[in-house]
Amino acid sequence: IRSGRVVDSNNALFKELVDRIADLMPLPVTLQKIIQLTSDPQTEIKELLPTLERDQAMVARILKMANSSYYGFSRQILTISHAVVCLGYNTIKNIALTTSTQSFLRGRVMSYALEEGALFKHSYAVALGSRAIARRVGYPNPEEVYVMGLLHDVGKVILDQYAKDRFVDVIREFKKGGLTFLQAEEQVLGFNHGEIGSAVTHKWNLNSELVETIRFHHDPQDASIQNSSVHMVHVADVMVEMMGIGLGYDGLNYELRQESMDRLHLTETDIEALMIQVMDEYKSEELFEAAMNE
Repeated sequence: IRSGRVVDSNNALFKELVDRIADLMPLPVTLQKIIQLTSDPQTEIKELLPTLERDQAMVARILKMANSSYYGFSRQILTISHAVVCLGYNTIKNIALTTSTQSFLRGRVMSYALEEGALFKHSYAVALGSRAIARRVGYPNPEEVYVMGLLHDVGKVILDQYAKDRFVDVIREFKKGGLTFLQAEEQVLGFNHGEIGSAVTHKWNLNSELVETIRFHHDPQDASIQNSSVHMVHVADVMVEMMGIGLGYDGLNYELRQESMDRLHLTETDIEALMIQVMDEYKSEELFEAAMNE
């Protein structure tokens, strides 16, 4: 890490939240197993199928996704094993993560003035945007960047659920003017939603680049020099804010870092084209419609 803040190791609230994360927001056992199996290229499909088949809702979503117009396979896919072959392990992992994290991303996040479903809509659109940018710049693992986009604001859920009483002061400081929303969080709590979010995903044993990307998604210049994913998620996040998807108290309060635009070789024209692409995908992708209409 080149620079950036360091959370005070004696911060009592941060320590309490991090210590309790496994209890507060555990990843479902099935999802942990799916992540473990799909992350290993040596895993055979027959090893993965029993874990997937334990969750019939997930099976239904995978089959719906495989048969959606987004993938455009030439014939109908009727079995989960055929779907895994067609979609690949990374996409299966993403569907599993998207469906499993909905439970805590879909609720109201009162501290940030986000109505029910708003944080999930925002996170989902940022996931789509991150993946679209990754593909545009030729990044080798666009599906990995999708997951980073999906989870970038998980810290907001933790703060809303377990530090609500302290958050009243964050809003008060922010409304006085003179501080960005991130600075108001840091001044009152001693840390921001990206920092607690990265602690959550670290506890979940997700990879170190994802953990760092969540931490620095508003300040990508502070991440490791080799981390380009953080710039993709940062640009996607600001893009989705500009599109007006899932705005809360802090909406439109984050600036687009020119360093990220330069690093990814993106122009304003590229951003406009990406916004149109993301909105089309956001409206049409059947996984999202299924998720929101359960």
